Formats: sequence, C-alpha cells, structure tokens
Amino acid sequence: MRAALPLDATHGRGLVLVTGATGLLGSMVVRRWAHAAGAPRLAVLVRDAARWRAVSAALAIPEGRVEPLEGDLTAGGLGLTLAERARLARLASGVVHLAADTTFSRPLSDARAVNLEGTRRLLDLADGWRGMTRFALVSTAFVAGRRTGDVPEAAEGAADEVTGWVNAYERSKAEAEALVRAARRDWVVLRSSTVACDDLSGAVTQRNAVHQALRLFHGGLAAMMPGVEASTLDVVPSDYVADAIARLALAPALDGTTVHLCAGAGAMPLAELLDETYALWARAPEWRRRGISVPALGDLTTWEMFERAVASTGDERLRRVTRAMTHFLPQLALPKRFATDRADALLGNRAPAVRDYWGRMIEHLVRTGWRGVAAEQGAAA
Repeated sequence: MRAALPLDATHGRGLVLVTGATGLLGSMVVRRWAHAAGAPRLAVLVRDAARWRAVSAALAIPEGRVEPLEGDLTAGGLGLTLAERARLARLASGVVHLAADTTFSRPLSDARAVNLEGTRRLLDLADGWRGMTRFALVSTAFVAGRRTGDVPEAAEGAADEVTGWVNAYERSKAEAEALVRAARRDWVVLRSSTVACDDLSGAVTQRNAVHQALRLFHGGLAAMMPGVEASTLDVVPSDYVADAIARLALAPALDGTTVHLCAGAGAMPLAELLDETYALWARAPEWRRRGISVPALGDLTTWEMFERAVASTGDERLRRVTRAMTHFLPQLALPKRFATDRADALLGNRAPAVRDYWGRMIEHLVRTGWRGVAAEQGAAA
C-alpha cells in the first residue's frame, strides 16, 4: 500500500467551484480545505447566502478563503450573474460537485431535475473554462442498483436498464456519472456508501433513512425486512468520507478514475447487526417488557408479497411504514461487496469496519431520543 495522498496534493492553482457546501459532507470538505495550508481557493455555489454565512461562522472559515456565489443547480446558468460566470471562466481550475437530492422516495423526474440536469448545467457552465483541469463528481456506491456480488471501482459497477435500480436517486446518480464521463476527460468519480454517523464515537449529526428505519424497528412497527443469508450493511462515518474527498477530488494523476468510499470488506453481516442491535435495546427493561422480536428476513419475492399483503389491509399506519422502507431496504436482499482496493491504496487506510462503531451509534440514537447530536448537546447544557 503506497503512502497516503496529503491534503495539499491538489490539482492546479486556480479557483475551485464547490457545490453542496452547506450540506453535511460539503461543509466538512470545505472546512478541511479552508484550514489547510496549500489548499485551493474556493467559490461555493449556495442557494441561500444567509445559510452559508451561518455555516461559515460555525465552521470558523478564515476570512477571504471561501467566496460564496448565490445560485441554483436547477436554474439556467446556475442562476449566476454574467459577471460571476465571466470570472469563473477566467479563474476557475476545477469543480467539485457534491450537491444532490438524496431523498430516496422522489419520482424519477424530480430526482433527475437536480442530480442529472443540475450536473448537465454545471458541465455546460464549465465547458469553456480555459484553466479547467478537474471535474470531480461525488456519487453513491448504490448506483450499483439491483446488481449483486462484487462491484468494481469502475463505470461498469453501475447498474443499467436491464439490471435496474431500487430507487430514483440511485438511477439519477448513475445517469449523472455517465454524463460526466461522456463530457470530459479530467473527471474523477467518488462513490460514497451511506453515511451512518459522524465518526467512531457513533454520534449522529444528520439523520437519514438508516436511522429512520432503526427507529421503526425499535418501535416494533415492522415485523419483516428484506434480507438473505449473504446480506451485509455497508455504511461509513462522515469523517472518513470527507477526508477522502478532500484528498482525492483534486489530486493530480487521477483523471478518469472511479473510487469507492465504502466499508467494503468491513461491511457488517446483517444477522450479526440485528443481533447486536436488539441486544442493546433489550438492556432497557421498559423496552424488553414490550416483547419486540427481531424482524423476520425474506428475499425480494417474499418482501414484495409482504408489501402487497400490507397494502390490502386497512391499517394506514402500517402501510405508511412499509412504503417508507420500500425505497431503500430492498438493497439488503441484494447482497453486494464494494471493491475498495483503489481507495485503500490512495488513502493509505481502509474505512472503519461497521462493527467498530455500530453499537455506539445505536446507544447514541436511543440516548438522544433519536434526535442526534443537537439533542445530546442540549441535554448536556
């Protein structure tokens, strides 16, 4: 394994345009660059200047290191003024595209509006930039969709029309990847797995579908879930992903490279994960008295039969719960292992194994009433 790329091993000396800077990962990446010697100058595309000011203050961004540009991925020219576009054309050397609509339940047209068409507008804007040397797209490992088995760090790792996807988010990101590869030669695609928590402490700053599903199972609202004997859960802490993006997005000599930011071999077998989770919840006498059982596992055919049975009942709450899980949980019945050899070599380390922090994350969620870090800090105050 070769030495890890340093944070200041960046590509070019110009201005780098970053999208998604007010999101969880985007803000973490911007903070790392803004505080690092030798890191690039940044312009961040933000829809709400006031929100960016709040984020910037919270991250203690040094004055003058980051320039906010108010705009929108869904607007023509990204909503930028002619002067702003001219300045980018003159000074910009790279784009790091983190912004995305990550809501799994969106209709395909809505997911494409941001994830595909927003990427297209960004590519169009950067097309004439003379100093442009890198277009980095932050994607998802689950562009693999319904394929199973080993998933390579390559374009071929994405599903296609025949294989299919579990939700519109996965498909729209696969389409965005293909668009970027066809448009440029200086691309890098960084595919992140689902973020589970902040770091090895298990703290959760931003909740997502993983935490929502756990809460449903904790409440005894779901008696079944998709899964087979080979199923694993591949998730990652946000600090690992942000560090990786900060080091790789602008690193030289990576043109035309796809990298998986995933647990890979450190993914947790689903049966082990469920045993640990329910054992931790059972430490609470009041929860244990409710007699909630570990959910039954079923392959996709069984799960789809279960969905139809639920849909035919008159229990609207159960129907809502099942619909909420349908947009992502079927991935658990499609066992796959994400290759991470390239990421491990470039970064000099592997992502933390899921079992190294899963229990602490479960304890944190219960302790904070499923509201995460903010509730914990408020309680401490």
